[in-house]
Amino acid sequence: MLTEFNMPTKVIFGEGSFNRLGDEARVLGRRAIIVSGQKNMRRLGILDKAADMLERAGMQAFLFDKIEPNPRAATIDEGAALVRKEHIDLVIAFGGGSAMDAAKGIALAATGDLPVWHYLTTRDNPSGKVPPLMMVPTVAASGSEVNSGAVITEWHSHEKRVLSRPSLQPKTAIIDPELTMSLPAGPTLAGGVDIFCHALEPYITAANPEDLNDGWREAMMRSVVTYLPVLRDNLHNVEARRALAWASTMACSAFSSLGGGDGSMTLHGIEHPLSGLYDITHGDGLAAMLPAWLADVARARADRVQLLGERVFGAGDGQKAVEDWLKSVGMRLRLEGLGVDRDKIPELARLAPVSSPWIVNNPTPLEQHDLQRLYRMAW
Repeated sequence: MLTEFNMPTKVIFGEGSFNRLGDEARVLGRRAIIVSGQKNMRRLGILDKAADMLERAGMQAFLFDKIEPNPRAATIDEGAALVRKEHIDLVIAFGGGSAMDAAKGIALAATGDLPVWHYLTTRDNPSGKVPPLMMVPTVAASGSEVNSGAVITEWHSHEKRVLSRPSLQPKTAIIDPELTMSLPAGPTLAGGVDIFCHALEPYITAANPEDLNDGWREAMMRSVVTYLPVLRDNLHNVEARRALAWASTMACSAFSSLGGGDGSMTLHGIEHPLSGLYDITHGDGLAAMLPAWLADVARARADRVQLLGERVFGAGDGQKAVEDWLKSVGMRLRLEGLGVDRDKIPELARLAPVSSPWIVNNPTPLEQHDLQRLYRMAW
């Protein structure tokens, strides 16, 4: 099986690395837009500090802080219009996965004259040159800082789709665990579940697993399993924040494919209709669906689920170990508790293959009746 490793993003990691923002940005452009959506960062003065560093580096800084938790295509088009109007040559994402995904959509759409949704539903590319992207994550979750993918929502149809182009690979990522210290418990725990699932899903669904690749994924999962309870008890634990930041970056990077192996993130595909229709936090939706999905996929991957239990949790029953861990960190959620209407389950099942066509790679069938059954199990 052919494996190609290519991760051209320059990664600058560590406490205090945020102070490198101006110097690193100046290498890439002169007129920068900061794409964000976390209002508490403005309150804490972090966005002002970012703008000051850019200006001290001789750059002009613009702020676009309208990004929603599940970024909307219409908002991205608004940001793209600002980039065109101000002749911006560098797009900097500052926030969680939503801000980083939105920044990628803004950068792509800004170089053409069509809405970003056009590029999500076709393989077309705009004629202009995509401005370089710089990522400054303030949440350990998505890993979007080191890959070329973005998940964007069309709110009128409630479809979530993945935008992916080589031109959207970030040039630089500054990952400072101290920027996550002010993050409340809710998004911290939801982010941890997201990281765990990024490693878990391909690990379980792999049809051609490889030992070395298994080792990377197991190490990432063990890191989250170990340190998320630490943050549950103390949100200011720097060691735990650092560990989650590393796991987040590695789990969705090209690095995770080293050692061979395959697999697909089908649980993510099943979750997308939930956050697309109800605007719930992505990690919460994953936590609600995870036990049902794992129980179902175990019918075809019982050996992988057992291996998960043994190597990640030190227990034989992987399903029980995952559910017990979710309970221990307060993330054993149900769709009912997240506000999902039971009578919307057929609509969720309809949206799943539209939003996430890769769910056909699931080891067990995911026809409409199968999807409805899984959503009912999680309700």
